[in-house]
Amino acid sequence: MIRLILVGMWASLMTIASYYAIAHFRQEHTKKEAAAPAPLLETRKTKEINVPKIRDGAVKGYVVMQFSYVVDVAAMKKTPLSPDAFVVDEAFRSIYDDDKIDFMRLEKVDLSALSQSIIKSVNARLKADVLTDVAFHEFTFMSYSESKPPM
Repeated sequence: MIRLILVGMWASLMTIASYYAIAHFRQEHTKKEAAAPAPLLETRKTKEINVPKIRDGAVKGYVVMQFSYVVDVAAMKKTPLSPDAFVVDEAFRSIYDDDKIDFMRLEKVDLSALSQSIIKSVNARLKADVLTDVAFHEFTFMSYSESKPPM
């Protein structure tokens, strides 16, 4: 009889302890979910831009580019300006000013460095971490002779 009472008390204590343990773990789990909300991101796309490449005082061709980029919506609401024009401007400046990119002597262009440079420059100009990623939809070179209409 004493064994039956002790087993009943032990079962009751284990049931109560497991209830409190489950309640504690659920509370901790909801705190973690509420503490780290995922940032709201939005993808945008630029218009196609043409950047002239000038060598020896003459236009040698055009770099044709189009980007999509990811913005943090919460950070963008804090800035008075939209990053659209700044992305295009920074991409144009990067390609136009970079003398290492010579399409007459084809070499690989470090696109990841170019995208990181665009992200860093745009965020610096906007004074906020608005831009999170830049992707290339198009990155081609068209020589000046190809761009002239046939006569």
